[in-house]
Amino acid sequence: MAKKVKATKSPDLSRAFTPSLLGEVIKAKRTQSNITQSDAALLSGISKQTYIKIEHGSPDIQVASLMKVISALGIKITIQPWQDNNIIEPSQGKDDDIWV
Repeated sequence: MAKKVKATKSPDLSRAFTPSLLGEVIKAKRTQSNITQSDAALLSGISKQTYIKIEHGSPDIQVASLMKVISALGIKITIQPWQDNNIIEPSQGKDDDIWV
């Protein structure tokens, strides 16, 4: 008999982006898709141990492994453009820079 997967709720995405939040997102997507951790690791081409670390929000995961998982599960991550007026320009050789 196949292992039953219990779906978890989607996390609050308004929180600050952290490895922990990303792990929660990945776990929610996997469980809502009725996929076991073993199958998700197999689909992603990574070890089950690495997959479990990703879901637990381990901060020392290789980006390549993370990209394989989000691609295999169909998760989309976006980067929003920023405003140029928020960029702090380096000093143009002015003598008003203060070093402490």
